[in-house]
Amino acid sequence: MAIDFNIFQDWADSRFKKVMVKGTEIRINSIFAEDEKYHLWCSPSGGKNNRYFGVYHCFKTDQKGSLVNLVMQVDKCSKIEALQTLGIEKYKGRPIEEISEEDDEEIFNVDNIKFSFISLPKETKEIRLLPASWYESASNYIKSRGLDIDKFYFCFGGRYHGRVLIPYYWKNKGLIYYNCRSIINQQPKYLGPPKECGVGKDDVLFFTSFPKAGEKIFLCEGEIDALTLSLLGYNACACGGKNLSDKQALLLSEYKICLSLDFDEAGQNALGIMYKKLCSFSLMDPHNRISVCLPPQVSKDWNKFYVDFGGKMVSEYIKLKERIWEESDNYANN
Repeated sequence: MAIDFNIFQDWADSRFKKVMVKGTEIRINSIFAEDEKYHLWCSPSGGKNNRYFGVYHCFKTDQKGSLVNLVMQVDKCSKIEALQTLGIEKYKGRPIEEISEEDDEEIFNVDNIKFSFISLPKETKEIRLLPASWYESASNYIKSRGLDIDKFYFCFGGRYHGRVLIPYYWKNKGLIYYNCRSIINQQPKYLGPPKECGVGKDDVLFFTSFPKAGEKIFLCEGEIDALTLSLLGYNACACGGKNLSDKQALLLSEYKICLSLDFDEAGQNALGIMYKKLCSFSLMDPHNRISVCLPPQVSKDWNKFYVDFGGKMVSEYIKLKERIWEESDNYANN
């Protein structure tokens, strides 16, 4: 850690009217907002990504950057002077006089995430274009889940033989990933692109739509559940399991999130971990940003709930059960 906590706290105490220590953070009244509430959160340790020059985030105005940059703005000083104020003498073995402006630049912008577009596997077709021998099996599987066959493809040869393919698109610009689900009892049940494509499950999210920043997205584990909720008019996405990577959290950072994981022990254990990660990558005030709604235990996941009880029941259930995240709540008791 480059920024000493006590040194930064002493600096903050001498410059701001309100300073509050909260764990590893120092919260102060924001220079970017007119009121004097604790909108400016500062992390000398560098936050989730352990950024060398620390990090600040104003949840009132969404201003963010390094603590070196904050000192420069408040003290109206040069970068070298700010580094000296924070007790930094060297960076990566170099004297501070040699540090360039780019070394402490902090980028918290979803638009900076870039994807490489990929192609569908060979021997893949839209389900409606399949030979009769495969069309019946593939379409019956999709229809048994209550979904539209036009959302899927089917692989009838090669590595993905006998699998329904679920495509991932990035803001309707191109294919960035796919997940292939076996319908003939193969193992593993799901297969993604080969490693040569350079993209893994942790690099992407399955979006059913791309709402405007600040709108709500229901975060599910699997694509089938996300597609199910989208049928009922909800913005939904899937992270591919019980884990949420840093990149996935950043992709979700500009939205309100309803954690909508499966009703099982692993899903409930994942709730707190996902909540903390989403908060650490938040681009908005976390208050009232994250809610929770799990499917009923009798169904375990959203698609089974939908197939067994119908869309109206699912919608009414969500209206009744969704609630703002509270650390002490027992979300299994639904």
